[in-house]
Amino acid sequence: MYGWRWLSGVVVCQWPRCPSHRHRGLSTEPVLPDGPVARRGSPPHTAPSASWVGLFVHWRNGRATTRLPRVSEEPQPVLPRTDESRISRLAVSDPAVLVLAEGSTPSAVSNLRGHLFERFVAHLLHLYGYSRPTTMSLNESADGIELDVVATHRLTGQPAIAECKAYSSPVSAASLGTFHSKLIVRRYEDNRTHGFFVAIPRLTAQGREQAELIASNDSDFTLLTALGIVDALKDRGEIVECPVPNILISDPAVAITDEGVFSACLELEPQTRNPTRLLAWSSGAPVPHSVLELLSANPYAQGAVAHDARNLEARAEILGAVEVSPIIATVTGSRSDFEYQLPAAPKYFVGRRGIVKLLDEALDARPGVLVLNAKSGWGKSSLALRLERLVLDRSGHALVLDTRTANSRRYVTKVLRRAANEAAEKNLLRLRPDASWASLASALRTLSEAEWLGKNPIVVFFDQFENVFRNEELTREFRDLALGARELSDRLLVGFAWKTDHVGWTESYPYHMRDEIRAGATVVPIAPLGAAEVDTLLRRLENAIGQSLARDLRQRLREYSQGLPWLFKKLAGHLLSEIAAGATQERLASEGLNVQNLFDADLAEISPAEQEALRHIARYAPIAIGEVEERVPGHVVQSLVNRRLIVQVGEKLDTYWDIFRDYLNNGRIPVEDSYILRQTPLSVARLLREVAIDDGNGNIPDIARRLGTSENALFNLSRELRLLGATTYEPNQVRIIDEIWTADDPERELRRRVASSLRRHRAFSSFSSLSERMGKITVGNLARELPAAFPAVAVAEATWQTYARAFLLWFEYAGLATQDTQLWQPAPDGTEGVGQLLQARIRRRLRGAFPNEAPGPALSLLLEIARSPHQEVQGGVSRSRRGGVRHLLAIGAISELPDGTLRLLRRDLVDNGSVVPRVLYDLLSNVPGVPVALNFLQSNPGASPQDVGDVLRVAVNAEWSDPTVLSNGKYMRGWAKAAGVAVVPVPRLGQSASRPAASGVETLDFGPTFPVPEPRVHPLRPGLPG
Repeated sequence: MYGWRWLSGVVVCQWPRCPSHRHRGLSTEPVLPDGPVARRGSPPHTAPSASWVGLFVHWRNGRATTRLPRVSEEPQPVLPRTDESRISRLAVSDPAVLVLAEGSTPSAVSNLRGHLFERFVAHLLHLYGYSRPTTMSLNESADGIELDVVATHRLTGQPAIAECKAYSSPVSAASLGTFHSKLIVRRYEDNRTHGFFVAIPRLTAQGREQAELIASNDSDFTLLTALGIVDALKDRGEIVECPVPNILISDPAVAITDEGVFSACLELEPQTRNPTRLLAWSSGAPVPHSVLELLSANPYAQGAVAHDARNLEARAEILGAVEVSPIIATVTGSRSDFEYQLPAAPKYFVGRRGIVKLLDEALDARPGVLVLNAKSGWGKSSLALRLERLVLDRSGHALVLDTRTANSRRYVTKVLRRAANEAAEKNLLRLRPDASWASLASALRTLSEAEWLGKNPIVVFFDQFENVFRNEELTREFRDLALGARELSDRLLVGFAWKTDHVGWTESYPYHMRDEIRAGATVVPIAPLGAAEVDTLLRRLENAIGQSLARDLRQRLREYSQGLPWLFKKLAGHLLSEIAAGATQERLASEGLNVQNLFDADLAEISPAEQEALRHIARYAPIAIGEVEERVPGHVVQSLVNRRLIVQVGEKLDTYWDIFRDYLNNGRIPVEDSYILRQTPLSVARLLREVAIDDGNGNIPDIARRLGTSENALFNLSRELRLLGATTYEPNQVRIIDEIWTADDPERELRRRVASSLRRHRAFSSFSSLSERMGKITVGNLARELPAAFPAVAVAEATWQTYARAFLLWFEYAGLATQDTQLWQPAPDGTEGVGQLLQARIRRRLRGAFPNEAPGPALSLLLEIARSPHQEVQGGVSRSRRGGVRHLLAIGAISELPDGTLRLLRRDLVDNGSVVPRVLYDLLSNVPGVPVALNFLQSNPGASPQDVGDVLRVAVNAEWSDPTVLSNGKYMRGWAKAAGVAVVPVPRLGQSASRPAASGVETLDFGPTFPVPEPRVHPLRPGLPG
């Protein structure tokens, strides 16, 4: 049963469904003790007292407590209002709560704003009957003001905690959840504690659902939003309706200042519904000029000038100063396959089927926000245009925008207005008569309340978005758009694309806002083009030049393009112009096709005045055309536009690509070299020594005859030297560059240039990052990383092994890597490289671990050398005997001079025409891994080749296949027997099916290689991994 009870002079209603004073947070008027008594079930009602607005007292468990309005109980106060017929309110959105202060420094302003908000919250809690609160924490961040306070109710003594967040965007559900957890913990000390959560402007949709759940289970929880706060202030008469009749207004606001609390709104132009001036007023007194200045300077004003609504001057002031309207520029696609200055239009779009499918699915899923993630030049703009085509195919509407023209918050609202109006022209939606584009909040409300005439998608995509990050205020506006778009996900899709190599990970601005945009978005990562997609582009290039591409040139394009659409188009454009000018494919294939060289060529074609103008534009890009014309003559600007080195974006100028802009500003490009080195240093050394004999400029046919090889083989060797910057291209010639040939120490200068080239190579980056993760690595480890570094190259796994080995040997020569048995690691700074390419003897190593051939051929060659005059063989040996040379070099039995002469080093190794086992054993003991195998055989003379091979593999930490393990174990038994170890023959049963893998013709080189094995377990030590 409900009725009225007395409580400290206050008549307290006990009827929870009272319709008159609505139980919306209003108490009854205090009356005398001998006042009227209400009938049960039908209590009398009086007007609310200004002193008790927002307070409702009821009995619980025999004591009086406060009951405050729940989240579901929106206040509907009855107040004297201005005649509604005189004012039209458009797209009513959440009131803005502005905390305005002025100071000499930003920190002073922040401090004053914090204290103003603190006073306001104290006043707000006073409306609910609480004493002056105690501040626990006060913080002003880039997002807004955060305040935590505790207070005690003056009437009941009930404690309360309040957490207040005044942001520019809705407050997240996570913040609400954190607060309610604090509230529960606080109630462990006093279970009467009431919790206020003040969310300005409001909670997100998910937050509102969570608040409803909390309020339905917790009667001592109160949510206050901007709307409830404004209504409470109106109930007290502290703010009133706009006093100006017959105008269009939008975006109501409450301004909290040191002069007091004031109301404000934006007056709209009737046709465009854009803001024309800001109106401010108080409940009675004039608005101070200082407050008007603060309002005009605040982003809320959208550039409009603030006026006292009660003291307006001539009506012409409605056209007062409003910021210049931003220019909206859409992204334009290319008009051909290889117009590299523009992104690919859908007609020329290639591949990316998986990504296109994700975009298509996003149109079905309606995530609200879509983000394309990729580095510069990876095709984000082309994919944005492809998304636009998908939308049009669904009879929807899309805008793909170049945000380099975005310079103010009005840009976002103007884009939404354009998208909505164009969609309305296509009969996709119907806007309400009260549509407003005064601010982002009113624009989103306008879209929310529009009548959508179907499920056709509407997409607004912001490309080149990294430029927005330069402006914190503008970035925040886009962040708020992304947060608001999630609540319109069934109607609007907002997309973003920025280059990830520009926006890295950090906690400071703008990265936390970037993460907020991306947090609730569908993120589509973009990978480089694959080999099949590059094949398609190569076929289109052949059609464009009217001839087939030479195999070597096709391969160079694959490597250099790195699967990047922009880079491939740049290289293809270079080939098209060069072939049109008469260049041969052979000459083009011999060139490095280095993108920095192509940029250098772009600059070489223009005058010094044009270069100076181009660098000025790049330094300040995107830069207004008017600013450029103040410094650069018009004909120079026009010449750069005609050459497509700069492009016009709205009323601004920019370079045709951001990579080109980086190159102009710092002389470097973010694209690493990506050629593949197929020849090892030792192979190249053969050519270099011959060129040195010819005084640094050798004739290829002559050298081919001297080396007994083909001119094509020498061409491949010379290509590696050109890529590394050691030689220059001349038809049928190999010429060492003058900087190396004339240096005091040519070998040192060659090594320095090779190291400089390799440090900026993708393979070295892969090696470095792999070593950071794993420490020491194997050839197989690097081989598995290389396909990602060369996405447009498709070769067999064994070929990647060959490439990895070649790269590691070049790193070793350059002093960038060191080898420990079969493991490689980055070399410390100052490490001298291994080997001599120009003159000195080069240490040769086996291909694979020692041994990979039977000892017979090597020992036979050893005896032949020992019998020869001076114990040396001149003129080299036949190709079939090179395996024996390698094994004797590996154990240090012989040396090889630059002219191929083989000389015996250990004269005691041969005695009376026979090999001395003891000396051979000593030499074998110096070969990595072999001593372990020798000790194993001495302990187990009958060990099988498989077991010996496993021991040897573990000792050198190698990756071998089963056939390699078996063959190397068999050869090791033979060498051990020759060194005097008593090896016991083993049955051949079961071995005939696993014949040793033929080593084939091997190339002398710096180090080992081995195929990727299947996982094995050591036969004698099960705990040891294979």
